[in-house]
Amino acid sequence: GASGGPFEFGVSGYLIKSNTEPWAKNTLVAIDAGTYMSGVMQAMRPATSLSALSPSQQQLGTGLLPYVSPLTNAAYVVRELVAAVCITHAHLDHLAGFVINSACFTAENPKKLAGLPWVVDAVLKHIFNNAIWPNMSNEGDDPIGMVTLHRFKYSSHAAAGDGDDDNDDEPVGVIEDSFDDEDGYETIANGLDIRAFRVSHGCVHYTGKAPKAYESSAYFLRDKHSGKEILMFGDVEPDSVSMTPQNRAVWIAAAQKFGRNKLSAIFIECSYASIQPEHSLFGHLSPPYLIQELKMFAS
Repeated sequence: GASGGPFEFGVSGYLIKSNTEPWAKNTLVAIDAGTYMSGVMQAMRPATSLSALSPSQQQLGTGLLPYVSPLTNAAYVVRELVAAVCITHAHLDHLAGFVINSACFTAENPKKLAGLPWVVDAVLKHIFNNAIWPNMSNEGDDPIGMVTLHRFKYSSHAAAGDGDDDNDDEPVGVIEDSFDDEDGYETIANGLDIRAFRVSHGCVHYTGKAPKAYESSAYFLRDKHSGKEILMFGDVEPDSVSMTPQNRAVWIAAAQKFGRNKLSAIFIECSYASIQPEHSLFGHLSPPYLIQELKMFAS
């Protein structure tokens, strides 16, 4: 899905795979999981003819999966084929499907939940806390161990703070126009590497504290075989209205890759119509601001 509500189905969740890898264990990576197993089931729903199938439905056909039941095949995809679920930020429309589906994981075959440190910490503190949801993770109080938490490194060029609410005085980093955009990649699935950047997603007000930018993520995913990459943003606001602008570092890296013919596609949100006023963007883009961001990329 690609929505943020109000319906509980079809919220943000994407599956990525190297097209040179076979459909096998640990070949898929999920970017966000507002919807997860239910989205896979939707992709495998029966059709009256092959021509009625979408490309994703054709790829997730019964010839590539071991079971007859769509539910069993969907469970097989999320438990076996997905190597890791990479969350851009801890809002429920990007996380809820994974949390609900964590009941189908096992301690013998735990699922990796990955993200920037403050994203993973927020899930552990506010979700896997034995109050909102049992602690399915391998950390914290009374861990069950069905989910392995993994914290990505991130570029120091991407500006202020480390996302920790207790470090409000951390200095703002300098964003350079040129840096090594090959640093910081981690293998995340068979045939796929990933690199995380921080971006801003509006501001939040903490009682007794000054407003602070709420941080989301942008991921570069690189195919090991071809070297081609895609850029996937989580929710993101324009630099021109952000109290902590951070998109420029992402666009610099993207431009370097584009200049070497390595960047194949950009996935970026555009949640509001053009008439949405600036003060009501709530950390999202509208078409005029999307164009503004793409002009920064072009420059």
